[in-house]
Amino acid sequence: MSRRWRLDFGSWSTFGQTALLIFGALSVAQIFAFFLLGNITEQWQKFIVVDPAVDRFAEVAQEVAATPKNARLQVVLEANADGQNFRLTNSSPVLDGARQTQLEDSLRTALKKRKLSFSAVNASRRPGRPDFAPPPGARSAPGPGSAMPFPPPEKGLEGAGPDGMPPPPFARPPRPPLTRPYGLGGPPWAHMNDEVHLAAQLPDGSWLDGRFLMFRPLPLFLSPMFVSELALFIAVLCISLFWASRISRPLRILARAAENLRPQEAISPIPEQGPRDVRAAIVSFNTMAQRVKDLLQEKDRMLSAIGHDLRTPLASLRIRAESVEPETERERVVETIDDMTRMVDEILSLARLGQSTEPRLLVDLSALADSIVEEFRELGKDVTFEEAPRTPLMMQPGLVRRLLRNLIDNAVKYGERARVSVTDTADAVELRVEDDGPGIPQSALTDVIQPFTRLEHSRSRETGGMGLGLSIADAVARSQGATLILHNKEPNGLRATVKWSKAALAES
Repeated sequence: MSRRWRLDFGSWSTFGQTALLIFGALSVAQIFAFFLLGNITEQWQKFIVVDPAVDRFAEVAQEVAATPKNARLQVVLEANADGQNFRLTNSSPVLDGARQTQLEDSLRTALKKRKLSFSAVNASRRPGRPDFAPPPGARSAPGPGSAMPFPPPEKGLEGAGPDGMPPPPFARPPRPPLTRPYGLGGPPWAHMNDEVHLAAQLPDGSWLDGRFLMFRPLPLFLSPMFVSELALFIAVLCISLFWASRISRPLRILARAAENLRPQEAISPIPEQGPRDVRAAIVSFNTMAQRVKDLLQEKDRMLSAIGHDLRTPLASLRIRAESVEPETERERVVETIDDMTRMVDEILSLARLGQSTEPRLLVDLSALADSIVEEFRELGKDVTFEEAPRTPLMMQPGLVRRLLRNLIDNAVKYGERARVSVTDTADAVELRVEDDGPGIPQSALTDVIQPFTRLEHSRSRETGGMGLGLSIADAVARSQGATLILHNKEPNGLRATVKWSKAALAES
């Protein structure tokens, strides 16, 4: 089964997408620039080196064709110069396998311009040889025993000269370095040059052989243009990524602040930095965060005021209910008033969660849970704690105690017993409270955390509390940077897990 790979760019950060865009655009631009550089180099060699070599060969060929046969050797010798070498042979010096059609077409065109007609032309291009050029001053025909002013011919390509004289011996005297740095002369290092090898067959069957030394460009990765383009690519890429990082950094700060926003704590405005639209988003976020904090504070003040104002009339009703007759009716009225009083107390507790000024301390969660379990055991409740290693966490210990008491009380009330444990994994720290009760319907696991939600018809035969216990526990968990998760166990029972993510703890 083949695996299809697909890049999900939507999950990339702004910096990642910007970096990819810049790198891709610069890469395309550099590839196009290198293509142009190679093309320009070829054109430069053709117009500056190859075409002049072809024209020079055609010029010498015209002089040789117009010279009597017995004087042609002198013309050929006088045509020799640094970087260009001519000779007469009896056969084509260009091997068939090395011939280049395009170069031969250029040579035919140059000969036709001079109204010359040769029965055959050959041309090739190959790496240069170190014994290429003749020594300066060799411009006359050699005498017996004199040195030849051109390199030895390739085996099988040299015969007797056109004047019937056998070729003299080849003694190569040392020659001074070439003086022309470019063009037909080229630099003195023959291994860095190429030879343009041209040949044309004269009407008498002999061949005019011409070789020209041309500069071989450096490999692309050593070319100064390549190095400069690469340096430009790296410089532009680094500068662009630096500015992309500066632009995306305020967005990362904004996202982190939105994730860590806790209206019950003091809100520090995010510094306004970055581009104009990013600064506008930061200003809007600061305003929104302050508005949310003000609304929540107003809600808490309203609930506190309602709860406080209800306590006085409830106390008055409680006193008056003592005189109600008959006694059974009095008990019902007192029970109703007590329920209302407990509801007000729980509402006040929920409202005060957002106004807690308790400092955050580094507390061992295992020790805190063990102490709460001991409190319930002293009251005769069936509550156990599984021993766990030290688990220090930054928390508000008073609120976490309230959270754990609510969960244990809920488990004991509806599940008969409670088992408390603390686990520390690589990803999170978890506080678990399990019971053996009937559990909660799967469809109501989310709704049960909402305030005033009561499921006594599925959790117990008796009427439960006010429906605020789990709501308070959830609010406390969120205020501590944790998450309350409810799961049904198999075959029965409920597991309440308070989970602190270590990634969130590291950022806070």
